[in-house]
Amino acid sequence: MAIEGNVLYVYRCAECKHRGEVHHPDDSHDGEASTCSTCGAPVTLEWDGGVTFDTPKSLADEAIARARERKG
Repeated sequence: MAIEGNVLYVYRCAECKHRGEVHHPDDSHDGEASTCSTCGAPVTLEWDGGVTFDTPKSLADEAIARARERKG
């Protein structure tokens, strides 16, 4: 699964009770309006306790980083 952004946000839909998550590139989206991925109802995003993901730009970048770690 590809992660589009580095910061995890969660929500709970009041309409259908779905617990969803969204990823954004930074932590400035706390409290932002969004829509439920299940029913389309409006939801409010909550920053999930500072959870961030460090994802490489590509598989090549990841391979280069591993090779540098082995050398250094």
